[in-house]
Amino acid sequence: MLLRCRIPLAHFELDIDVSFDSRLASIFGPSGSGKTTLLDAIAGLRDITAGEIEIDGSTLFSSARGINRPPRERGIGYVPQEGALFPHLSVRKNILFGAGRSADISRSKSISVGHVLSVLEIGSLLDRPVTKLSGGEAQRVALARAILSQPRLLLLDEPLASLDIGLKEKILPYLARVRDEFKIPMIYVTHNLTEVLTLADWVLMIRQGRLVTQGVPKEALRSMRAIMQLPEDEFENVFTVTFVESDPEAGRTKVRLQAGQELFIPYLPRPGNDTIQIRISADDILVAIKRPEGISAGNVLPGTVRRIDVVDGQAMVTVAAGDEFYARLTVSAVKRLDLVEETPVFLIMKTRSLRSL
Repeated sequence: MLLRCRIPLAHFELDIDVSFDSRLASIFGPSGSGKTTLLDAIAGLRDITAGEIEIDGSTLFSSARGINRPPRERGIGYVPQEGALFPHLSVRKNILFGAGRSADISRSKSISVGHVLSVLEIGSLLDRPVTKLSGGEAQRVALARAILSQPRLLLLDEPLASLDIGLKEKILPYLARVRDEFKIPMIYVTHNLTEVLTLADWVLMIRQGRLVTQGVPKEALRSMRAIMQLPEDEFENVFTVTFVESDPEAGRTKVRLQAGQELFIPYLPRPGNDTIQIRISADDILVAIKRPEGISAGNVLPGTVRRIDVVDGQAMVTVAAGDEFYARLTVSAVKRLDLVEETPVFLIMKTRSLRSL
């Protein structure tokens, strides 16, 4: 995708010039940085002073060539923050509006309606008025409607922003299923780092209308420039792990990282496909230079320091412990432990600090 646009805003000018090829790209940054404006420009809902927008070789906008396709001709599905469902229609009729049909809920053009209902688990909601849906249910219905419009690109504007933490953690797996099940490129706007690390394979971090960094999320967001923009408690490690076994009496579940190490997380029943995503904040990982003994933490992993980035008295320490972990320490802690690249260390993590998605 080619995305070049310049748009004057109230307090700054949005000026973006990027090109990327991604299954799910995230536009990430704080509130008021121009994320939704950029999404609206892609959809054709916002005037662009100058620039060019191209998807799969098809030009949607070009100020130089005088091209500006109207929104209905861009082939874009848009899910805004509140879902924007038709309140006078049932769930079934909202979904059929997206499918472009008035009666047949069993088939669609190239994406099966039944498949969409199954992936998003909303088949039981079909006859319910949309006014009777929870926030999470409404977002899934809006997503189904957008998918069934057969878009060439799907835009999601902070779809989890209005949901509480519990609902967010329930909806994230549905978004991951949509990403994996349907061959529709997606651009996902958020100011939540966990959502970026969980869902995206590419990130555009913007602030005050300018690109801060872009790339594979784990790599781009550990750069010096990106770290300077992140709140102190917001950098998280996200891993895909395999279920090993659960012990309800001990209140914990054993999982295996892709590199083979095993960790304990709070108790979970066995998942359907044995695959779980877990996360832990960089601030919740302790680093030791000797293996600790007689501690309550359930997880101790040996590793090696690979990189240390220092910004404003804080250090982001990258540790290879099979998988790569990021631990945020003070500079004084780094000096006290005499940490440098290739230093052998041990990572200490409380079981309850590891959360599942």
